[in-house]
Amino acid sequence: MHAIRLVCIMQRMPVLATPERGRRTQAERRAATRAALLDAAIDCLVAEGYANTTTRRIAERAGVTPGALQHHFASKAELLGQAIRQVRKGFGQEMLAHGPPDAPSIQARCEQLLDRMWEVHRGPFFQASTELLVAARTDPELHATLVEVQHEAAALNTVAAHILYPEMADEPGFAEVIDTGQAAIRGLALLAFIDGPEADALWPAVRAHIIELSAEFIAKAEARP
Repeated sequence: MHAIRLVCIMQRMPVLATPERGRRTQAERRAATRAALLDAAIDCLVAEGYANTTTRRIAERAGVTPGALQHHFASKAELLGQAIRQVRKGFGQEMLAHGPPDAPSIQARCEQLLDRMWEVHRGPFFQASTELLVAARTDPELHATLVEVQHEAAALNTVAAHILYPEMADEPGFAEVIDTGQAAIRGLALLAFIDGPEADALWPAVRAHIIELSAEFIAKAEARP
């Protein structure tokens, strides 16, 4: 059931590009162009920042004309609104790509999943997400879209918890531990924009603190027969 709900949530987000195979239909070409524009928007946000992410620069990166871009997205706000959903989908895909790690204990699995999350937050999806979050503070249209995406992310968190932490997901208070852990990781990932080596050096202590917050839930889950 949780896997079905996860598929439903992911299906509401843009589909990532797939390798070409033979002669494509018009619908497939249109989908490929949209995916290329969304990928280009994310690349532009990461490489050049929000202020320099214009529709012309995105079109250039995607290898299409500005007119072709407007055929798919009426405005920069609409394009970036869909790009943030692409970013969230990328986060989810990277976290769930291999399912729960094959670890010798629940604590070891939690540690491995935390390391996976830290790795994702050191990558381009978090960088692009941060550019859009900051821009949304003064952009009402983008702000409204990000509110919707945040609600989608919360729903994805609930479903993912049952897949990655099935023994603890329904325990009262465990969802709050996940929220706290994610907030700590986001904060440390922001420091990495200024001093990556310092953020990486601090990660083991932050990771240990998150595990400490989870200790009661881990101990109860490991004590079950």
